[in-house]
Amino acid sequence: MVKITNPHDKFFKEVMSHIEIARDFLMQYLPPEKARPLDFETLSAEKDSHIGEDLRELFSDLIFRVKLRNEETDAYVLFEHKSAIDKPVGLQLLKYMTAIWGKALSLDPSSPLPIIIPIVFYHGNRKWTISTDFDGLFETGKEHYGAYRRQIPSYEYLLYDFSSTKHEPIRGTQKLRIFLGITRAIFEEEKEVFIETVLDAMKAFDELRGTVGNEEYFEAYIRYLFYARTDLEQEELKERIKTVSLERSEKMLTIAEKLLQEGMEKGMEKGMKKGMEKGMEKGLAKGIIKGREEGREEGREELLWKQITKKFPQIPQRYYEKLKALTIDQLDTLGLDLIDMRSEEELKRHLPM
Repeated sequence: MVKITNPHDKFFKEVMSHIEIARDFLMQYLPPEKARPLDFETLSAEKDSHIGEDLRELFSDLIFRVKLRNEETDAYVLFEHKSAIDKPVGLQLLKYMTAIWGKALSLDPSSPLPIIIPIVFYHGNRKWTISTDFDGLFETGKEHYGAYRRQIPSYEYLLYDFSSTKHEPIRGTQKLRIFLGITRAIFEEEKEVFIETVLDAMKAFDELRGTVGNEEYFEAYIRYLFYARTDLEQEELKERIKTVSLERSEKMLTIAEKLLQEGMEKGMEKGMKKGMEKGMEKGLAKGIIKGREEGREEGREELLWKQITKKFPQIPQRYYEKLKALTIDQLDTLGLDLIDMRSEEELKRHLPM
């Protein structure tokens, strides 16, 4: 399977970049006094328009423009996604806000700055505990802090902490509820609770059958499951999903097979590239042969490691490095013996010390 650096962030962007889902979230979850002035029918996405290449990697880049009711001016909604507590997020948001304001001034220096609503969407494995006020980044309890208070920017971002709302009902349309359900449950330690969330989503996807973008949404959902939860057994999940939807069960298996194929192809591509680079020094023909061999080996490594982590979820990551030292024949032998293994100690005997 192809490794995704941050599957949580990728899934958040894929889903929340859809205007209908972003609109639904804002209408359902913004405080009434902040939602009332906004004309949600005018909501539109602002893509890649407010930051330079040097800042591109720092931000989720989910910005929406919306008109204020009975006014010609626009406001902006800025989303920042987090799956782990990040104290400096207030500074990250401020950098982004100043970029938006800077662009507005460059277009019309005489106009007032637009309103920006900064939002942090969080769903980590523990409750968000840091202050949502920007001045929380300063030592406000120090003796001389008050003398410089007016020299420090002051704003508060809106926090939506879905890690601490597990027993609250989810609001919104089906598409939004599917998204919030899985982001809220993705770190759930009780596997049965997590599976029940997935089954509810499968029923909802069936009810949405035939709607625009439903199958693409379903594939993104399944990809997120396998990227973010390595403890899932495909066969077990398939059988559980089959109890609520035979169609979804079969489609899930098709997507899982596609992910496995992508991982094999990615491994072969990396191996061939590596081999080609080395081969250029000793001869093009040898490089191509070596690339093919390394590609096949790397594809097998990734597949075998996936099987190992499913069988032994607590296996340390360092054993993957040991796995990569095995030859193709040794990998094949390990793959066959893995079926009957009952402990990590048996696995260790196949790996170099």
